Amino acid sequence: RKGVYSICSSNIYVIEAALEVAKEKDDYILIEVTPHQVNQYGGYSGMTPEDFKNLVRRLVKEKDIGEERVILGGDHIGPLPWQKESSSMAMKKAKELVKAFIESGYQKIHIDCSMPLGDDPYVLGHEVIAKRSRELIEVAEETAKNFNLKPVYIIGTDVPKAGGGEEEGITTVEEFKKSITAFKRFFKDMPWIWDRIVGFVIMLGIGFNYDSVFPYERERTREIIKEVLREGLFVEAHSTDYQTKESLKNMVEDGIRILKVGPALTSAFRRAVFLLSVIEDEFIEKNKRSDIKNVLLDLMLKDDKHWKNYYKESDNIKFDIWYNLLDRVRYYWEYKPVKEALDILFKNFSSGIDMRFIYQYFYDSYFLIRDGKLRNDPVDLVKYEIKRVLDDYHFAINI
Repeated sequence: RKGVYSICSSNIYVIEAALEVAKEKDDYILIEVTPHQVNQYGGYSGMTPEDFKNLVRRLVKEKDIGEERVILGGDHIGPLPWQKESSSMAMKKAKELVKAFIESGYQKIHIDCSMPLGDDPYVLGHEVIAKRSRELIEVAEETAKNFNLKPVYIIGTDVPKAGGGEEEGITTVEEFKKSITAFKRFFKDMPWIWDRIVGFVIMLGIGFNYDSVFPYERERTREIIKEVLREGLFVEAHSTDYQTKESLKNMVEDGIRILKVGPALTSAFRRAVFLLSVIEDEFIEKNKRSDIKNVLLDLMLKDDKHWKNYYKESDNIKFDIWYNLLDRVRYYWEYKPVKEALDILFKNFSSGIDMRFIYQYFYDSYFLIRDGKLRNDPVDLVKYEIKRVLDDYHFAINI
């Protein structure tokens, strides 16, 4: 009856905070990345699956956590980054992607072929999605056999948009039956695979856009979740960001076993960084400030590929860039000017922050610092804001 939350982020501060929480709670931690973040060409993080694995391993050693407690996964693994290319080319790259993740020892793979590709019709049928998923799992299994591995898989045809951005509908029982029938047909000659296809992705009516969150309503999802459970599968929930901790707990109680979270964590990181910048503006000389908000704004206005199609036209576009729940800012933290500004910001507070400012802007942290439970350190303050989000997920999974 216990669930698990999945950290879907390549942000190093998010990963560190998640590992620290896992150690504090003496729990397992599932960390996943999408092919936008990490792929065989580097993704927006600049890391391949092997690079990301090595990064996590280094942090695991630094935090003194047993490697067996850290599960690595791939989220939306498939042709997602190449969906404008022809189906033959996109699937070729998707197979290389799956191979790279399995070779690097990732244990949990969400196979996602739900998106139409360059020469596809606007909406794909269940048969096409199931056929392509079979092709990718076949590559994964061939690769896993060479390394004596047995990864587990999550499948589905009605998959929420990666990264959020809309209110999901709710998958109907009829659509799920069509979907699972298609998968069963394409895996008919691989009956053993159902021991390792452990979960199914469906639409749950949740989600978020630039300024709104669509809450989980358990009465509306009761029948479809029951149908998935009847098949011996559990439900994996995407876009659970910004849900209340009570809603998250309801999901786990209802049979949803994996709660994926990403933008809510990087939003917490952004929020804390921006609060530090407010303090910086209060008393650091102007020519010594990081000016990180404007560094981000200038960069994102010049390079809009990661947010242009997600944010509405506005006279105050800077507010959407800075404060949007979609948090497309997360794509820009690894850019050199932003990293340099963040370094300046943290160095400006390396000897600690006046406790009056902490009381004003980091109220909860103020008392923890006074009690000696949190260091007066900018990075620790930032990670604590991330941990506050993770606390809601830890509350939810322990039922």
